[in-house]
Amino acid sequence: MLPRYDAAMTSRDEAVAILEEGHRALGDLFARLDDGAFALRGTIGTEDDWSAKDLAAHLGMWETFATQVIEAFGRGERPPVEDRFGEEDAGDVANAEGLARFRDAEPGEIRTRFEDLHGRVVAAILATDDEGWGAPYPYDELDPTLGARVGSLLGAEDGPFRHAFAHLDDLRDYVDRT
Repeated sequence: MLPRYDAAMTSRDEAVAILEEGHRALGDLFARLDDGAFALRGTIGTEDDWSAKDLAAHLGMWETFATQVIEAFGRGERPPVEDRFGEEDAGDVANAEGLARFRDAEPGEIRTRFEDLHGRVVAAILATDDEGWGAPYPYDELDPTLGARVGSLLGAEDGPFRHAFAHLDDLRDYVDRT
């Protein structure tokens, strides 16, 4: 199950500012790792013993989901990703599938993907007008607007659009030890 938020809706500009701050902080830490350290498993403090590369792929996967939601909604279609998120452990299943999908990818490919997918989600958010951002979102009963849905997909326990921040301390600890 994805996190839900009762806070007032985050504007597009606020969402982008939060996303950019988190992405920049992670990107600065990723840049301090050579490819070997970036891909070394068991270094990031998750239950799956991820590498920094796994973390970058994981974040990109959720940005892809968010971009798909914005694009499908803009076309007046039900986003196919919504079919994934009905069960209690759907987020964990998506995370495991994403980890397996990119497990053997080259570090350079994941670094490029990390930047590209972030740029795409930011562009998709900025291309959505205020009316669309605040439009009722009929495909998830707990997220009342498109902006709220995107915030959930890119969120963490401490708020919408804060997914990067949920992983920042673990990555920083690893980079500082390296």
